[in-house]
Amino acid sequence: MLEFEGIDDLIREVELLETVSARTRNRALKRAGDVLRERMKQEVYQHGLHEKSGEAQESIIRTDPKKGVVYVGTEGGVKQPGFYLYMHEFGYYNVRAGRFIPPKPFASVAFEMTKGEILDIYVEELRKEMGM
Repeated sequence: MLEFEGIDDLIREVELLETVSARTRNRALKRAGDVLRERMKQEVYQHGLHEKSGEAQESIIRTDPKKGVVYVGTEGGVKQPGFYLYMHEFGYYNVRAGRFIPPKPFASVAFEMTKGEILDIYVEELRKEMGM
């Protein structure tokens, strides 16, 4: 039985995924990305951001895997829906108020809460590949 704890195990698992077929790796990345995206959608309004239009929640996307990488978050650019989520995650300087507005992170919180589930998905996909 495979068990994991912490980010080091996550890194080792990602490296192991590099040795399996691209199809298996992509399937694991898609599933893990979907889980993280859903958790981020749940968390976006739980840490100080107030829901008005629901745009922040709907702007969170998952890309398709490309070269073993999948991105979860908002599309880049000021004109993209949810662009302000970056400022809430990392904080920003408010020119009108003349002060730094501290971060109200949600994405990093969602990732931390989801790491175990992501590892379980990787293990499950590896077991399928290995016929276990």
